[in-house]
Amino acid sequence: MASSIKYFWPSIESVGLMTKVLIVEDDVGYAWMMIKKLGSFFEVESVATLKEAVEVFGKRAFGAVLLDIGLPDTKIDNTVALMKGCYPECAIVVLSGHEDPERIKRCIRDSASSYLIKGRDDKDGQQLATAINSAISNNAVYQKVERVRKEIENGSEI
Repeated sequence: MASSIKYFWPSIESVGLMTKVLIVEDDVGYAWMMIKKLGSFFEVESVATLKEAVEVFGKRAFGAVLLDIGLPDTKIDNTVALMKGCYPECAIVVLSGHEDPERIKRCIRDSASSYLIKGRDDKDGQQLATAINSAISNNAVYQKVERVRKEIENGSEI
């Protein structure tokens, strides 16, 4: 007999913790601007390459990654897939100057939780924080649905 599934997502206020966000951005000035905008909402850290991001993830956990897809050590079309492949449970928010609809679709298909345009969607810290929190929530739901789907496929009772 299957039991009902109940989930509880505590708010940051209820547990007294700040979500950690990793900014992966090779433009130091832009990264600094994002840190200033997001620092009152999240615990923020910044690195300039995907390699550095992988190294940092080996030491600390993050709730979300704010990811520039035009990094010096990746190709634009595989940055999200590489990041998600390393850390599938982390919400990825792409922040890029590329507005090509096909590129945006590819990033979402590669499991980016959100895609924001530099210079348009990054002007207000509160809006950025809302987008990141939404991506974290959506990613958490997706991860739970995937776990349940796999349990069902494996014949487990829920």
